[in-house]
Amino acid sequence: MGGEPPLSGNLEEMAKKLEKFEREMTEKAKAFNPKELVKSSKEIRQMEIEGVGVVRYGVLTLADMLELNKAESNEERSFKILWLMLRKAYPELTLEDVKAFPMDVAAKILTALTVDLGFLAPQKP
Repeated sequence: MGGEPPLSGNLEEMAKKLEKFEREMTEKAKAFNPKELVKSSKEIRQMEIEGVGVVRYGVLTLADMLELNKAESNEERSFKILWLMLRKAYPELTLEDVKAFPMDVAAKILTALTVDLGFLAPQKP
């Protein structure tokens, strides 16, 4: 009897269609979509921080950078970074609330969030 199995042609055709579909999806995933970028910048993220717990936050935007540029010192800029990121998840949080955080907790949160967002390199243990 020999020859190809009766479904081999169909399998080859299906494999080609699958390969084409995967290429199209890869290209679609690479395409820049500004609306999706805006949507993702509004998402609330969360991170577990040792000694603090699960912290919810939002990423900084270009609009937030305008607010940060008003800071008169590095300390004020740090308070504002923390406040701007946290208030997206906790809208009732004020800058004065953040200034009242215990220093060790504020430092842990700020360090973890800025490392997560790529502002600082992770520290080696």
